[in-house]
Amino acid sequence: MYHQLSRATGRLVAASHLQSPLFPVAPIALQRVEVPVVYNTAHLSSVAEACPAPGKRRLVPGTNIPYPQVPENIRTQQAQFQKDNDLPVFLKGGPLDGILYRLTVALCMLGIVGFGHTIYIHAVKKD
Repeated sequence: MYHQLSRATGRLVAASHLQSPLFPVAPIALQRVEVPVVYNTAHLSSVAEACPAPGKRRLVPGTNIPYPQVPENIRTQQAQFQKDNDLPVFLKGGPLDGILYRLTVALCMLGIVGFGHTIYIHAVKKD
């Protein structure tokens, strides 16, 4: 049975027999349709364009201007960080990285101890 709002009273009443439901009474079986997927690859670059030969220079997209050369100090840092010397990346920067790492660990431990102290102070009843 279907229901509708009465225009006169604004209450829910039984629908008249002239109204049809908003959904089919007997479901229709779905039909399988195979739609081929077509990708728009016109805007994609090829591998050769993405990784040009050593002599070629890549251009800034949408312009005719080549990317600037990478400075030498950045090249040396890249070589230092890409070395396979069994160090984690956060220690490859040299002795200063080791100092900063140990300082960070010490501050984290101090925070954990302070947190435990705060919990203990609030948990233990004072006499």
